Amino acid sequence: MEHLDWGLKYRPKKLDDVLLSNDLRGKLQGIVNKKGGLSLLFYGNAGCGKTTVAKLINPENTVFINCSTNNSIDTIRWLESEFASGVVTGGRRLLLLDEADNLTSDAQAAIRAVSEELALHNDFVLTANDPNKLTNAVRSRFLPVNFNLEQSDELSTQLKAHLSQIALLEGHPPPSVKLLDQILENTFPDVRRMIKTLQFEIN
Repeated sequence: MEHLDWGLKYRPKKLDDVLLSNDLRGKLQGIVNKKGGLSLLFYGNAGCGKTTVAKLINPENTVFINCSTNNSIDTIRWLESEFASGVVTGGRRLLLLDEADNLTSDAQAAIRAVSEELALHNDFVLTANDPNKLTNAVRSRFLPVNFNLEQSDELSTQLKAHLSQIALLEGHPPPSVKLLDQILENTFPDVRRMIKTLQFEIN
């Protein structure tokens, strides 16, 4: 069944669809091509593509943990007990801890050792809106990758074109420049929220 929520319907399906700098895209493409190899910390504002990109790295062998609801040391202990062995196919596994800045202090203390113990067969990706909520000891074990978008005329043009294309795909005329400017002013840099706002305004 197709999503009615445009924010979900138009979530990027491949790396080229995510709004990123060319330099960052190239580095991430190398990781996607190898299906991992590094433990990473993706950080930045909500709606900027952190979780989407993480899911694209190794989609066949990704374990997703929502740390908004599973943020205790028990979650880390479960990872330690369940994923010490390798993947049946012989490849690597990606353990994705989404919104890891919600992990409790005990869970953060535990993830330091567990991420190293499981490194033989697993890569970790932590996502965080606020990386400062993670301890220095945690941040030192995961390579930080900044997903925050820097506002520029070029980026604004890309975002407006993206929103206009979505409107056309949904059978609507191109949004007015005034509406697009208003959406960007009120929602930047949250691309997901931009798309949801567009749906609300033109439907």
